[in-house]
Amino acid sequence: MKIVIAGGNEEAEFIIKMFSGKGDDLIVINPSKEMAEIILKRCKIPVYVGSPWRKFALDEANAYDADAFISLCQKDTDNYATCQLAKKCFNAKKCVCLVNNPKNVDVYKKLGIDSVISSSYLLGQSVKNESSVESIMETLSLENDKIVMIEALVLSRFPIANKSLKEIGFPPYASISCIYRTPEVIIPKGDTIIRPKDKLLIVCTPNDQKKVMAFIKGEKEVE
Repeated sequence: MKIVIAGGNEEAEFIIKMFSGKGDDLIVINPSKEMAEIILKRCKIPVYVGSPWRKFALDEANAYDADAFISLCQKDTDNYATCQLAKKCFNAKKCVCLVNNPKNVDVYKKLGIDSVISSSYLLGQSVKNESSVESIMETLSLENDKIVMIEALVLSRFPIANKSLKEIGFPPYASISCIYRTPEVIIPKGDTIIRPKDKLLIVCTPNDQKKVMAFIKGEKEVE
């Protein structure tokens, strides 16, 4: 799968490490030379320095025909312009972008962006849908909703806290792709210890989301 990751800081590093070593063709573009050097050093992957909302930058990076194009720029307008450019001129199959203003989620979706993510928007939805706001679960649908990625914040009271993955015995219907522990991104192994305040990126099917949440929080699954 060809994946383009445009812009971003720690979140770009997080996503790069999540997909690294899985046989995907990763193309990374960043407008900051300093951030590009950090990504190169930490992720061992070349980074094209340029503004991804400009056609020549995507052309130089050979960002054509991406299966997934992920825009993580600081400004909402830059993310929108980048995704539209990727769609219309570079034949990106699916575009995902971050936005700061939650009002832009629905607007950008109506304008043709496949997935639009806002932490404020997701927080609001979680407050509406969950009885507890202590564990905010963020989901990003992939492959026509066949798979979701859940970002789960580990609290100290959760039974998985301060235990290794071997001890936890994570259920077979879900997989932890990576762990974000500021400022590190960790690819987990059996002896990896889950710490409070870790953010777990978990892959599962939509039908298993409630079971995953219940397992992490040590609660009985709500039928």
